[in-house]
Amino acid sequence: MRLSRKFHILCCFAAVMAMIGAVWVLADEGEQAASIPAQVLRSWGNTQLIAEEPAGKIFSHKTHVIKQGLDCDSCHPDIFKKKRGTAKAAGDYNMKSLEQGKYCGSCHDGDTAFGVTDKKDCVTCHGSNMQPPEKIIWKKPNKAAFNHSAHVEDLGLECSDCHDKIFSMKIGAASARKDFSMAAFKQGKYCGACHNGDDAFDAQSQCDSCHFAPAKRIVFTKPVKTVVFDHKIHVGKAGLLCETCHKEVFVMSSGALSGLETFQSDDPAVKRKHLEELHEKLCGTCHNSDQAFGFQTRCTVCHIGVKGLRQMKDSDGKNGARKQNGH
Repeated sequence: MRLSRKFHILCCFAAVMAMIGAVWVLADEGEQAASIPAQVLRSWGNTQLIAEEPAGKIFSHKTHVIKQGLDCDSCHPDIFKKKRGTAKAAGDYNMKSLEQGKYCGSCHDGDTAFGVTDKKDCVTCHGSNMQPPEKIIWKKPNKAAFNHSAHVEDLGLECSDCHDKIFSMKIGAASARKDFSMAAFKQGKYCGACHNGDDAFDAQSQCDSCHFAPAKRIVFTKPVKTVVFDHKIHVGKAGLLCETCHKEVFVMSSGALSGLETFQSDDPAVKRKHLEELHEKLCGTCHNSDQAFGFQTRCTVCHIGVKGLRQMKDSDGKNGARKQNGH
């Protein structure tokens, strides 16, 4: 009886231990199953390669490793560090470096793989539909527009005609540079590389092709107070071209006249002489009684005074009149 009881106890203990062991095995198998990829394409030791879509559309590991049969050490760590973001953080991860044989350019040289300067291959990395923004609006240094459709579709230019040698393919890169100006265009930089009067119209002409004439009246507070100017009258009614004024007379830049302080003098003769010289230099180049009414006549057409400014604001709406922008 005692033996039977002991045997029964041992059997129960063995059964319990077997159940615990089974649980451990199942748990271990469950953990292993969760860690094993659904489809192992290739493996090196403990490293397993599985099919995985890239996060972006610029580079595909699947294309390079699976289709082309490259190993990880073909690129890592000599060409690219095996850490996300290191190439971008280096500061030279751009098309220029690629053309010099760095990064992707170490293989994409036109021999080992398609080159980074081949026009037809831009879409391979920069998107299958390669749809650039139809129109870009620059706000600095002045409001101006660029139309991709007019250049790519109408004129048949390729992406590589401008990128990356003339313009970096990065939003805001041009306007962030201090030399992004009409003076630089005249020297053949930026748009001036083509808009030189031979390949395309001169950048110093046909201003309204890219620039916008202000729709609202402009009120100067310097160097003379409360002087109003209306583009609609000069461009719309008089039919003047932008370059009529914005080449020699007025700089096409907001704030260009803000550095001219209001002239102060107690001597009427000195003050009058200064104003005459100022008018002859600016508006007086046309308002000389030959091309337009003389600046010494019809003064209140432009010099509206405080009362006129208030009336203009009322007619334009509460915030209709633009504040001085030095135009």
